[in-house]
Amino acid sequence: MSICLTDRLKQSIMLGDGAMGTMLSEGMKEATCPEAINMTNEKLVENIHQQYVKAGSHMIQTNSFGGTRLKLDSYGLGDQVVAFNVKAASIARKVAGDKVLVAGNIGPTGKLMEPMGSLTFEEAVLTFNEQAKALVEGGCDLFLIETMADLQEAKAAVIGAKMAADLPVICTMTFDIQERTLAGADPETVVTVLEAMEVDVVGANCGVGPDLMISIIKRMRQVSDVPLMAQANAGLPRLEGSNTIYDMTPDRMGAYVSSLVSTGASVLGGCCGTTPEHIKVFSKELKMLRSNQPKPILFSKLAGKDQTVYVGCGYQTPMIGENINPTSRKNLAEAFRTLNPKLAVEEAKAQIEAGASIIDINTGASGVDQEVMMPLAIQAVQKVVRAPISIDSSDPKVIEAGLRAVQGKPLLNSTTAKPETLEQMVKLAKKYGASLLCLTLDSKGIPESAEERFKIAEIMVNYAIQNGMNIRDIYVDPLTLTAGAQQRLVMESIKAVQLIKERLGVRTVLGVSNISHGLPKRSGLTASFLAMSLGAGLDMPIINPREPLFRLMISGSDVLTGKDHNAKRYLEENTLLGNEGVKNHQEITDEKAKRENLSVDLKEKIINGETDEIESIIDVFLKKGKSGLDIINELITPALEEVGAKYEEGEFFLPQLLMSAEAAQKSFVLLKEKLPQNESQQIGTVVMATVQGDIHDIGKNIVSVMLENHGFRVIDLGKDVDADLIVKTALEEQADIIGLSALMTTTMQQMAVVAEKVKSQGMNISLLVGGAVLTEDYAKSIGAQYAIDAVQAVKKAKQMLKS
Repeated sequence: MSICLTDRLKQSIMLGDGAMGTMLSEGMKEATCPEAINMTNEKLVENIHQQYVKAGSHMIQTNSFGGTRLKLDSYGLGDQVVAFNVKAASIARKVAGDKVLVAGNIGPTGKLMEPMGSLTFEEAVLTFNEQAKALVEGGCDLFLIETMADLQEAKAAVIGAKMAADLPVICTMTFDIQERTLAGADPETVVTVLEAMEVDVVGANCGVGPDLMISIIKRMRQVSDVPLMAQANAGLPRLEGSNTIYDMTPDRMGAYVSSLVSTGASVLGGCCGTTPEHIKVFSKELKMLRSNQPKPILFSKLAGKDQTVYVGCGYQTPMIGENINPTSRKNLAEAFRTLNPKLAVEEAKAQIEAGASIIDINTGASGVDQEVMMPLAIQAVQKVVRAPISIDSSDPKVIEAGLRAVQGKPLLNSTTAKPETLEQMVKLAKKYGASLLCLTLDSKGIPESAEERFKIAEIMVNYAIQNGMNIRDIYVDPLTLTAGAQQRLVMESIKAVQLIKERLGVRTVLGVSNISHGLPKRSGLTASFLAMSLGAGLDMPIINPREPLFRLMISGSDVLTGKDHNAKRYLEENTLLGNEGVKNHQEITDEKAKRENLSVDLKEKIINGETDEIESIIDVFLKKGKSGLDIINELITPALEEVGAKYEEGEFFLPQLLMSAEAAQKSFVLLKEKLPQNESQQIGTVVMATVQGDIHDIGKNIVSVMLENHGFRVIDLGKDVDADLIVKTALEEQADIIGLSALMTTTMQQMAVVAEKVKSQGMNISLLVGGAVLTEDYAKSIGAQYAIDAVQAVKKAKQMLKS
């Protein structure tokens, strides 16, 4: 059916269906599992599919959005995962016949992935694979993975689906009004990562209406030529009596269809609040439109967890930071032997501060268990830097361990031309969505001449392309030989860069620092070779970014080649060079943690989410006579407030928020053990609950953690909590605030039930509500305060205590 999907997209704009949940909710009991309806009321699901087909849908989605075992476990139905999904696909197949495509619908698990939560990548892959297999058994033509808020979970879902069957994959993420996913990824990063995993169609759904959806699709199209899908909500929901009404009528929403298509969408559908009537209007509008074929994207891309680096085609030259490498660094090698990533983290931060765009991580040293250390180092580094990662190893097992841990689109560094190695590395790059660095090295070693190195590069590039890799994802390193030992071959590396660029059209990489190995005063010689390499067309140097002269050389080259507009970067580096002078590399050591200003150090640890050494810092404060409450009020709370400000300004996202919360929580636990009985950091009591009928609790859990870290005593009742229990607990615990969460329009009405019970009993307790479907107006209508996120929840809670 892959040809069928491809043909559809070539012939015309493809139209999906609208919301399944909106249609089901009209007759669905609050606590009903939507996927169970496939078994208990097949005709209802069948009728919804029929309405969408009649309205003009070319593709319908199975009623299996919450069909993973983990999600079904929330209803106690995890053992029905196969039966529910097979049935969902078979119902859709029956309606679709052979003229309409059936998309096996896969939604998120409802669990947070590591490092934000406890769900491992491997567990997620197996979970999605189980569901995908059942959907294939039921007869789906393709997979539609949607409403993903975490790119790492989306990657796991794509791999799990591809393991189940060789079927097309569509994957759409959900964005907020700042055009970021919950985990902080922007549209450019999302499309960069997913297209690298050979997802057939990438896009966005839910979260926003069609106005913001246009902007998100436009941003994706500017950096990608992959087909794009848009599934917007029908505006914002509101309650009229007991009915949920969305503010976008079919005609009003249909007015956006032309703009979505012209912006770059080639597949359209609807999400929350859309109905067959919306799809009918979409179909009518699409008959007057033609698909716009995207312009080919020529530049290359790598991505971190939430930002993208562009390579070639006039973009500034990115530096690959080389310093996380235990070769000749005894302290780093020893740290890796003990599975301690702390020095790697400090080195990564220092390199980013110095201007590195990509962080190379090499864990190769005698006595190091690299299959354990590589993912450990990657996870630790990605907690503190947003840049793409270069996974540096020649061992496929180590590479794959790193690929399972890495977030974003990494550089796989590296492969040689040895057939078995090349085959393994190409497969890994394709499976996990990585770019591949090819070394001009075969079983005979490194050729002397540029022409021979080119021939090896040509073999490797052709093999990678023939096996499905995009030329934009292939990088070649013609290798740098030392001037001290092989001076006559230095220019062969320069010539090889030119040949590879001119004849193969791929990106080039060089480990520039190798040129001066074994020679004194290395910086000048390395800088000279760097300048020559850049002049030959080098795209990315692997280098020590903490050497100001190297940075100045790169920014100067970018000025002369027109990459650095108005010489902005050059002027910045020139200032740095004047301030710092040309100085030798100074290693990061454990001494960094022993700075005199412990107050600044503790704040930085909490802001950056670093839990190491917090205990020792607090012990020093206490021994010096500083009280526990002073530590909390003067250091920890201001640090958390700064984190909140960074979150609101879009500098920090959920991962950073949770990591800083973890660091603060560790501080509180340590201080609690040492605080006198008359000292307390609790400023109020909050009873938290997800309302009856709603099994979603990620947002509520995040708010609970944040409230605790700001001094509140939190009683978390969990999810699907009866209104009477909420009110009873609030009375017994003498709560100041009741915090309520709901993610569905069908369950948010339970908030009004709680509010009425509080009012009828004359309780002097404030209500704080939040959730994806809520609005300020709804909160006011039930006499509650509304918080859009965890940071706002803390602010509102503190304000409520004062009022």
